[in-house]
Amino acid sequence: MEKFTDLKGLYNHLEKNAADYKYSHQIGELFRELRDLKFKENESEEAKKAQWEVDFFNFWVKDGKINPKFTKTNEKGEVIEYPNLDRLDDKTCKYLIERLDNTSNPLLKARYSLILWCSPYKHAKYAKIAIDSYLKLIKIYETKDGKEPQGHYGLDILDAIKNAHSLTCQVRYKLEKVKSEIRRLVDGFNFKSSSSFALRARLIDLMLQDKRRFSKEDFVGFEHICWKILRSLEKSNIHGAIQMLELGEKVDEKQGKKTHEWRRQIAELYETLMRARENDFASLTFCQLAIDNYKKIKDEKKIKELEKRYSELKGSVKLRKFEMKIDLTEHVKKCREIAEKITQNKPEEIIKFLMLDKNLLPRFKDMEKVSGELNKEYPLQHLFPKEIIDQSGHTAQHFSDENERKYYGMLQQYDMELKLNKMYLINEIFFAAIQERKLSASILLEFLRQYSWFGKNIPKKLEKDKIIQYNWLNLIAPALHEYFLQIHYYFQNPANYPNLVLSIDSLTLKIEGLLRDICRFAGVPTFYTTKDRNGRNIAREKDIHALLHEKAVKKLFDEDDLLFFKFLLVEQAGYNLRHRIAHSLMLFREYRIIYMHLLIFALLKLGKYDFVKREDNKAQNDG
Repeated sequence: MEKFTDLKGLYNHLEKNAADYKYSHQIGELFRELRDLKFKENESEEAKKAQWEVDFFNFWVKDGKINPKFTKTNEKGEVIEYPNLDRLDDKTCKYLIERLDNTSNPLLKARYSLILWCSPYKHAKYAKIAIDSYLKLIKIYETKDGKEPQGHYGLDILDAIKNAHSLTCQVRYKLEKVKSEIRRLVDGFNFKSSSSFALRARLIDLMLQDKRRFSKEDFVGFEHICWKILRSLEKSNIHGAIQMLELGEKVDEKQGKKTHEWRRQIAELYETLMRARENDFASLTFCQLAIDNYKKIKDEKKIKELEKRYSELKGSVKLRKFEMKIDLTEHVKKCREIAEKITQNKPEEIIKFLMLDKNLLPRFKDMEKVSGELNKEYPLQHLFPKEIIDQSGHTAQHFSDENERKYYGMLQQYDMELKLNKMYLINEIFFAAIQERKLSASILLEFLRQYSWFGKNIPKKLEKDKIIQYNWLNLIAPALHEYFLQIHYYFQNPANYPNLVLSIDSLTLKIEGLLRDICRFAGVPTFYTTKDRNGRNIAREKDIHALLHEKAVKKLFDEDDLLFFKFLLVEQAGYNLRHRIAHSLMLFREYRIIYMHLLIFALLKLGKYDFVKREDNKAQNDG
């Protein structure tokens, strides 16, 4: 890394070389080095300006929006973001505007103007400057890609055009120019570039998603490009070829024509994947996908052939086992030290910590950011469809389009973060608190009685206007008593793993009921109407998976809590406890202590959302 002794020297360097840095935080590092130097030299004004630049280049830019590098909570439970747009004061913004006026480098102008557009000093002129700058950046990156086609500069072009597209949709500036540039890139970007497929696939998908601005005329000729790309991929990257086939089919549909047998080609490629993986479970997934696609074109001969093959594969495939050992000795030791400090507090404070602290579980924005960074660093891995195989060898869930693959990446990161980091601290806190006699069934139930809605008597109307009263403490108490009993036995007999079958089974299903009640109190329908076999109207309760994915439910819960509930209870790529327990898919050894601790977390988090107050107020008003 080059060393600079003053801001002017660094400004001049970036004026010529800013676009040579792969990541924006690398520019931030240059300013950080200069900031530290200026602090040592007691030049506080220069150090302050350098710090502002560090902040500017640590923002995470995506689709025309500025996001913080990280989000966390402090000791008081307050959310802290860095960098924080809301903390840009007049002096900082004046400096930012001066930098914008004094630079001609497109990367710097794009960054500075976008920050101003997203800041409290928002003005349309800044969005327009950013759009112009991103369009200039595209040309710079195209030149670099021509000289170094393996350098993934196409992904930088993709980021630039997506930022420009998002901004032009907001301020309606140079809309036709941006649309024309998107079409030009799809049609004419360097086919020899390592980013050729990724850039075209994502831009065509962007156009298909933006139905308001892209008409069928905008897609003329794109079907031939999709066909050309898939032919270049079908031997080296079959998943990518399938994605281009699916896009080609959509492009044809957009134009109201059929130029190729897209769906048959997709089915045949899945057959190819099936034959290449006949010794593992993946072959079952590919066989099922081939069958599904042959069904769409009604090829009965191939359907029967592959259904027979599916049965044969199901009886012959073997599950491969992958292992990687990681030394977590120091991490576990540190977790125990933290747990000891936490359990020095009073029982009530310990439980409030478990209920409210944001650092005990993975955060939505952190998982989204890490997944996005991995997506950018290893783009090809995230372009392929993902499938989840259940314990019977069947395909249980698909993650095919870009949003689904993004969500799958977040769930993967959630799992990794939980296993390698959070799990040990969570377990150690529970164990230490129980051993210190600061956590027990009675203590936890009393806390829930005082600080949650679980202990409130809730009216429920039955037939003939009959009303009964119930409260949730009576329903969850048996599971908690059994858990603490088993853990105390485990402490005395560590060779015997605690039997948590009753506790986990009971609490998982009770949590589903708690979720339904919250939805009911908040006015979110928990049922749907359908027809019986004779065509008569009947009502059915919505599946909990459907409930947790309702748009209205997103407004009820904090995004971190909602992701946690989904991961723990319903996601095939998560722990999926509700489905596995309801269908008796878990063996004894799979009833892990961490599941119980996470279920208690779920109880605490659900308990803080007191929607019963709304029901109480409504009852009083009705009365």
